[in-house]
Amino acid sequence: MWSSIGRATVRQVRVARLPIRSASRLAVQLAPRRATPSIPSGIRVAAVFARGFAQRSRPKQTSTSEAPKTKKAAAAKKKTGKPKARTAAKKAASRPKKELTEEEKAKLAEREKRRELDALKKKALLKEQPAPLPTAPWVLFVSTRMKELTSQTPGAQVVFSDLMPKVAAEYKALPPAELEKLKATASQNKIANEIAKKNFIESRPVHEIRAANLARKALRRKFGVQRVGTLSDPRFPKQTVGPYFAYLKSRLHAADLAGLDHSAKTARLASEWKNLGEEERKPFIEMSATDSLRYQREIEAYRKEAGL
Repeated sequence: MWSSIGRATVRQVRVARLPIRSASRLAVQLAPRRATPSIPSGIRVAAVFARGFAQRSRPKQTSTSEAPKTKKAAAAKKKTGKPKARTAAKKAASRPKKELTEEEKAKLAEREKRRELDALKKKALLKEQPAPLPTAPWVLFVSTRMKELTSQTPGAQVVFSDLMPKVAAEYKALPPAELEKLKATASQNKIANEIAKKNFIESRPVHEIRAANLARKALRRKFGVQRVGTLSDPRFPKQTVGPYFAYLKSRLHAADLAGLDHSAKTARLASEWKNLGEEERKPFIEMSATDSLRYQREIEAYRKEAGL
């Protein structure tokens, strides 16, 4: 015969081994017949324990919104390839540097020099500047006559040194009227060159013309390129005039100095300036001070426009 404690223990063990629904049904069947069936406390504890264990053992499901993010992050990591780049950089750094021979060093230096020369030429705007027209009668005649002679034999290789004696003889035999025409054309070309150069300079920004002049200076100093003159920018402020030069400017074309050459004029004006008193020099000193204010105003505007 089972005691009441033994029967309760057997029921708890059975309920713990069964699912929650089966445990509750069994508890109802084993319990004594009452108007309102109730589950003993031991069975309730076992059921709660079994439910909690089932919830813990159930695998955690990831949300559908997180899965694509993980895949995208993994794909992004594969695309970047940063670890591979770092590994390649480390390998390159660990490799011993190859010693260059003297010939290889010379070739490398020559390439660097050529690269610097090309960069300076590009910055100097040599190709952008319009080509000047001939301003000497002889140069104008040679350029025109050479074009005529080369056009007579198209496709043939022309040696200019072979044609020069013939062209020189033709120039010497020119009549005076033709020579005057050449001189007039050369003078017109000189004016046209000045206008084209001025338009070219003013069409470029101030900072670009300044950089071009610095590059041309470097070409003359470092590479010996002499046929690159400085671009005279009319937008650059004129230098200030000192009191002495203001006096020279006011007296240089005076009537009492008409019969003297330039050197004699400057010598006489220098002697006059030394003998002037403070009151006589005062107007020219004020002119110089006013011009200095003008220069400061213009140079500030120029620097602002040039980005200095």
